[in-house]
Amino acid sequence: MEPKLVSYITSKFTSKSDMMYAETLWQEVLEEMLPRFKEAGAMRQVVTQVWNQEGSFILGNLWEYKDEKAFIACQELFREAEAKMDERTDIAKIITPSRGIILRDIRL
Repeated sequence: MEPKLVSYITSKFTSKSDMMYAETLWQEVLEEMLPRFKEAGAMRQVVTQVWNQEGSFILGNLWEYKDEKAFIACQELFREAEAKMDERTDIAKIITPSRGIILRDIRL
């Protein structure tokens, strides 16, 4: 099955140590929830570190979903994960979400 929707969320931090610590905590939270994300229709997660903006500390999270219903179902899980994250840390970050419908997927 090919994904139909993607979301790309960037999180900008004030320091590299905050970025790395937040990434570790976020993955710990997600690890226990991944079966639920899969059941809800998430198909893939990719974590990136933006490297072409010198002096910036930005993580990117790409998520692929099988359809709009899966995306909506996963939003509830994200709210739960974010609440768990807020219990563990208060690291300052700026989050910018982007959503998209896949128009073309060229695999080389």
